[in-house]
Order: sequence, then structure tokens, then C-alpha cells
Amino acid sequence: CSHVHETMKPCTGTAEDAAKLTARGRACAAFADGQPLIIGTIIADGWLTGLSVAEVCSWLCLFLQERRLANEAAISEMPEPSSALAEVFDETFVLAEMLEVTLDKTLSLMMLDWCTHKSLTRIAEWVDPHMLGVFVKAVLRVISYVDVVREVLLGLNEYEVFNKLEHHTDLLIHGLVTNESLYLRLADDDGKGR
Repeated sequence: CSHVHETMKPCTGTAEDAAKLTARGRACAAFADGQPLIIGTIIADGWLTGLSVAEVCSWLCLFLQERRLANEAAISEMPEPSSALAEVFDETFVLAEMLEVTLDKTLSLMMLDWCTHKSLTRIAEWVDPHMLGVFVKAVLRVISYVDVVREVLLGLNEYEVFNKLEHHTDLLIHGLVTNESLYLRLADDDGKGR
């Protein structure tokens, strides 16, 4: 399909090359890993507009290295994606097929469930307990990806979707123990920190 090939032009990384890129090309160039041609194309073509924050986070899991969890997951009663998310998945898989890339929805569906229920117990039903740390790592990677997605959306003047994704960290982190959440903030009785 010709709409993908325009993003595949070689770029030497100069400011002049950046100015020549199409909106789709700039969107693709923003991502350093995880199938940037697919991610950038979906974003630039406006596919995220109809998705919720949880669905965007779910979709991004298609591109994580942690998707190896999919090989470990016991598929049982995973959540059904909405029609809008199913449509974005379909378009993503079409682009992946054109680029001869294999994607798996298992981690995406686990992330959708996490964003909905915030239950590691539910996630543990699909993966071995020793793999829960990999899932937490995936959550942290999605937070980083959404930060880049927001920058791309801002550059594309997609302010509605940009604003929708503003509180993605709260949605994803709530209920998880991370390095940052382990720090204690001590204050003396008068409210001043030590």
C-alpha cells in the first residue's frame, strides 16, 4: 500500500530532513523502537481518536518487548475489546502484515483488564506468578510510550486526544508498587519536612 511507503524514505537525521517529513513521517520518527512505522501511521491517521485512555494503553502493548508474556499466558476469559479498539487492532495488523511483522494481542488484553479492574490477582490468572514483574515492567513501558504519543499528538494538533491521555500515569500505576512508591515522606508535627 502506497501510504506506508512514504514513511519509509531514508532520513539522515538532519534538521533539513526533519522539515521534509510528512506528518506521518514525523509521527513515525518520534518512536525509537517497537515498530515505529506502524505506531506512527496509526497515530497520524487519527485512529486513536475514538479510543479511551485504557484502550490506547492496551493498543501500545502490541509493540512492547514484554509481549513475551503472551507466550506464557493461559488464555481464559480475556476481556473483549470494544468495536473501536477492535477496528484499530485490525488496521494495526494489516500494517504489520504488510511489513511482515508478527503481533499478538494477549498482553494488550491483559493491559485492558488491568486498566479496568486494577487486580494483579486477575492478571495472575493468565500468567505464572514469577512473570508478574514482567507485567509491571510492561505497565511502566506503556507510561513512557504514552508520553511520546502525547508529544506526537501535540505536533499533529490532535489536542482532544492529547488531553484525554493527560492522566495516563494515574490510571496505570494505581495499585502497583514501584520504586517511587516505596519512598516514605516523613514530616514532623508542625507540617515541615525534615
